[in-house]
Amino acid sequence: MKFGRNNLIAGSVVIIITTLGGFALGSSMESNFSEGFYKQSYIRALVKTGHTHGMLFAYFNLIVALLVNKLALTDNGKKWLSLLAIGALLTPVGVFTRGLLGGTEAVMPVVAIGALCYMACAVLILKGALGLKTE
Repeated sequence: MKFGRNNLIAGSVVIIITTLGGFALGSSMESNFSEGFYKQSYIRALVKTGHTHGMLFAYFNLIVALLVNKLALTDNGKKWLSLLAIGALLTPVGVFTRGLLGGTEAVMPVVAIGALCYMACAVLILKGALGLKTE
């Protein structure tokens, strides 16, 4: 496996971290029902969103790792796909950090860079898929 190893590692590490974060969110959930219904602060919503997106982007990295060597891309294209998929992890990191910092918008460029990496991955995957020969 020439390309994708780093995506397997990054995806697995992020799954472990976000799962631990999910345990922390779950264990502190009861206090949100103190008034008899679920009440969530904006900061908790951002942290929860970072956790959820972290899982999704981690699985995206695992998918890229399994797919990258099968696409009709040059070695340079495969390298970029792999790197951009890891860069896409900036989105959940930025959202989670925004929650930890009280909702500040100072980290929004980090989120945007991750989103651009994610979109670039989609373009490269589409390019590689269209280049495959059908039997």
